Amino acid sequence: MSPRTASALVLARRVGIVLLFVVVLVRPGFGRAEAPVQLTDLDVVVVVDRTRSMAALDHDGEPRIRGAQADLVALGEALPGARFAMLAFGTDARVVMPLSSDTAAFEAAVETLELEGPKDGVGSRADRPVPELTDLLERAEEAAPERRRVVVYVGDGEDTTSEGEDRSFDGLRQLVAGGAVLGYGTSDGAPMPQDDELDGSLGYVQDPATGDTAVSKADLDRLREIADQLDVPFEHRTGPGGIEAIADSFAAAYADGEGGHRRAAHDLTWVAALLLLALLLVELHAGWRAAWTSRRALAPAVPGDPTRREVR
Repeated sequence: MSPRTASALVLARRVGIVLLFVVVLVRPGFGRAEAPVQLTDLDVVVVVDRTRSMAALDHDGEPRIRGAQADLVALGEALPGARFAMLAFGTDARVVMPLSSDTAAFEAAVETLELEGPKDGVGSRADRPVPELTDLLERAEEAAPERRRVVVYVGDGEDTTSEGEDRSFDGLRQLVAGGAVLGYGTSDGAPMPQDDELDGSLGYVQDPATGDTAVSKADLDRLREIADQLDVPFEHRTGPGGIEAIADSFAAAYADGEGGHRRAAHDLTWVAALLLLALLLVELHAGWRAAWTSRRALAPAVPGDPTRREVR
C-alpha cells in the first residue's frame, strides 16, 4: 500500500470516528412513540424574602437564604410536573419567574436569587408582597380555573419599618388550596455579612444608630400570623430534610400527560455505537503499532549485529 493511500485511509477513519460520535449524540431511529410525562394539577407560587436580613448566619450556622434555597430546590424535585412561579420581595415585590412546568428554570431562578445590598431598601416588611401576590393568583385562576394553587411563603418575618400600608393575607384564602409558611432564622438573631458571597470577608452590616454590628432577629410570631391568615401550616426551618413531607401535604394528583416527549420507536443508536467502537479499536491498534515501530527505530543497535535493534 502506497504512503498516500495509507494516509487517506487514516484520515477517513478519523473523520468516521468524529461523524459516528455525532450520530450517537443525535440518537438516530425511525418511527415515533410517545413517552408520557407525569403532570399534576398543581400551581406552586413561591414568595421569597430577599431583604438583607436573610443573610443572617443563624440557619444552622449558615445564611438563612442558603437554607431557603436548598429547601426550594428540594421542593421542585419533590413535585415533578407541577408548575412553579416565584415572587421575590424586598424594597418592592416582583415576579422573578412566571408559572412554568420547567423545573430546571425554577431551580436556576432559586439558585441565582440575589439579596438586597446592606444599604439598599427602606426597611423590611413581611406583608410587602400582598398586592403582587394577589394579582398573580387572580391571573392564574382566570387562565386555568381547574388547577389548584398553593402558596409557599419563605422568609424570616422581620419588620424593620412602619412605613407603608398594613396589609393582610386574609383576602388570599379564597384563591389558594393550601401551602405553607417556611420560617428561617432565630429569635436571638445573628449578624449579616456585607459581601455578596455571604462569607464575612468584608465584615458585617453595621447598625447606623450605634455603629455596632447589626443583629437580625427572626419574628416567628409574625410568620405564624401570616400562616393563620393564609390558613396554611407554619414550619420553622432549622436544617435540611423534611421538604418531601411538606410537598406531600399539597396532595398533588398525578396523571400521565399526552403529547409529551417524543422518541423514536426503533432506536438505532446501538448500530452507530458498535461502528464507533470498531473504528476506535482500529485507531488504538494503529497507534500502538506506530509507537512500537518508533521505539524500535530509536533503540540502539545490538553490539555485533548492526541490522538488529535492542528494544527493552
